[in-house]
Amino acid sequence: MRIGCHLSIAKGFEKAVLVAPELGASCFQYFTKNPRGFRGAKQLDRVDAARGVAKMKELDLVAIGHAPYLINLATPEEELFGLSIDALVQDLVIAEARGTYGVVVHCGKHKGQGEAYGIERMHQALRSVLEKNPTQNVQILIENTAGQGSEVGYTLEQLLAIVEPFDRSHVGFCFDTQHAFAAGLLEPENPRDFKGFQHPDFMARLKAIHLNDSKIPYAGRKDRHQRIGQGEMGAAMLQNILTDPRLQEVPFYLETPVDDERQYQEEIAACRNLVG
Repeated sequence: MRIGCHLSIAKGFEKAVLVAPELGASCFQYFTKNPRGFRGAKQLDRVDAARGVAKMKELDLVAIGHAPYLINLATPEEELFGLSIDALVQDLVIAEARGTYGVVVHCGKHKGQGEAYGIERMHQALRSVLEKNPTQNVQILIENTAGQGSEVGYTLEQLLAIVEPFDRSHVGFCFDTQHAFAAGLLEPENPRDFKGFQHPDFMARLKAIHLNDSKIPYAGRKDRHQRIGQGEMGAAMLQNILTDPRLQEVPFYLETPVDDERQYQEEIAACRNLVG
């Protein structure tokens, strides 16, 4: 099974590709551009991207991109809505150049307009992105939320409603374990009982898992990651997820709060020890 982590591409995409196997990673995630802004993104270096793609094939790696946090596909604010759509279209172009199979984007916030509004707004945004997208080779991966504030996408029903109008080849899921735990979807004693793992459409669309422990207790409704085995979820619960036979073909990506990405080497090793 593939286990990896989030890596910086500040020194180039090819550099991140080369760092991944040094950490024991067989997959990795990267930010497509500045995660906390829309503007000031570096111009895509297509030579570096092509070199990275060649190295990924050589090293048998796969990668996903992560869209900026400021993107809000459920917002009632027209300017932010337009910026979010354009940013995600750009992310898909960047991801294709880097041989990336998906781009993760958080479910949006409805800002007090209600969950039904937020889901319909996401439908509008995703339709617009897919219409503008010049490539069909990269999936949009909708990430579940912890349910804090006015976020949508913290229940299985909401997640399925968000993706329902779209072809599976275009829109899939990235499942974050900490978000699901904080939202009350993954129960401490029986995480395998999550109904999504038994739902055909959810599983067909599940293309990535963010593997994170939690600083927040079960159903605490906050997005706060912790290192593997050091949080409220604990090693036994995470082991239960890692060894679930239904998830063995889905790449796992660590987003745990390390001080230096080199520390992911011990995090990945800890996960592999849990797998056995």
